[in-house]
Amino acid sequence: MKTIIAAFLAFVFASDVYCQTVADSVAVCPPGDPAEEMAPEPTRADGSRLMTIEEIAVASDTIIANYDSEWIDLSMQGRLQLDVLPMRVSVKVYMKRGESIIISARAPIFGEVARLEACPDSIVLINKHSRTYNTQPLGGLGVDTKAYLSDLQDIMLGQVAFPGNGRLTREMAFNSQWIMMPDENVLIYPYQNLQVAGTDYGFVMESGYWQLRSFVLMLKKAGVVLETNYLYGNEGWTLGLEVNLPKKKMQGEVELSYPDYNPTPLEFTSLAGKYRKVDLKQLMKF
Repeated sequence: MKTIIAAFLAFVFASDVYCQTVADSVAVCPPGDPAEEMAPEPTRADGSRLMTIEEIAVASDTIIANYDSEWIDLSMQGRLQLDVLPMRVSVKVYMKRGESIIISARAPIFGEVARLEACPDSIVLINKHSRTYNTQPLGGLGVDTKAYLSDLQDIMLGQVAFPGNGRLTREMAFNSQWIMMPDENVLIYPYQNLQVAGTDYGFVMESGYWQLRSFVLMLKKAGVVLETNYLYGNEGWTLGLEVNLPKKKMQGEVELSYPDYNPTPLEFTSLAGKYRKVDLKQLMKF
């Protein structure tokens, strides 16, 4: 949603109320103290406010208790609609814990038309219709790339995980700003010691059952903002996708079944001699 991206960007670039360092927050705010002691102005004109340490402790404990069970591999089936694709396609998502994420898209008559394949070293996007691909390295992030991939898997599954640092813990909760928004959703913005170099990211939680509503990631150097929205149902969930590039925006959604923990694996694509490497703009031409 535009309102979530706007709220996230406004918070990241704010220069006053919610811009403390980790050291300041720990020194000023021992557990149990009210939000008023966290900042001189705990409530902003828009009605948002800093949550108290006690509120954060209760919320984080609830989120942690809702973590998915440990798993080795899983798959999900669904349908994908993107504004850059000429038609709605079926998708299969296969993940092996900390090792791979493979998303395969198939269209009627044409068969498999596109893939996203991620391993601890890189992310590869493949256009099978034009037999082209683009790859982006994950090295150089300053984090354990296998752990980074596991955390991305958790986020895809609606869990709160800090890329390169693992799932939410009490310690991580207290190293983040928790902002109660006027609509009763909560923005969780990790301090810089939990951010990955060159990025800013945050989570939006609904404050009733403490389910993940949105994940927003900003790639500062590239000027790219990615948002994933989560809508949960009885038989599956819907992920709303939005990618804001400097001169282009892509939107879509994928409807997925809940995970099958006894899946049929997908294998990585062999690119050698069969596919041509191109830039992202060329890759999106179908």
